Amino acid sequence: MTELQAFEEALLSSRDDFVEKHNRSVERAQEQFGERRVATKKINLPQQEPKKSPQETKDKAYTGVAYKTGYIIKLVVREKKMSLLDEVFEYQSPKISELEARIDAEKAAKAAGYPIIGYVQSIEKL
Repeated sequence: MTELQAFEEALLSSRDDFVEKHNRSVERAQEQFGERRVATKKINLPQQEPKKSPQETKDKAYTGVAYKTGYIIKLVVREKKMSLLDEVFEYQSPKISELEARIDAEKAAKAAGYPIIGYVQSIEKL
């Protein structure tokens, strides 16, 4: 067993001990003061998922947010056509093409409630 697994087991056992102590104290308070006066605030243990085999984890594609390709696009947007207040809308796109990333950013800005796109302030590569 690696150090990480041992640490994880220690955390889980301390969590379980805490939950058991808390539930016992709630039960004691209910016995002592009556059930009407003590609010039931028992903690339920989360359901643990079965461990996946290494084969299953390799088959699943990585869908993390921390990707190294793409662009950060900053658009200046407005809510109304004649608005004096310009806001900067920042969007992180995983696209390789700068043009596709810009189109995605414009679609995201319109979906976020900014129908008017003034101009592109900057496009930075990740």
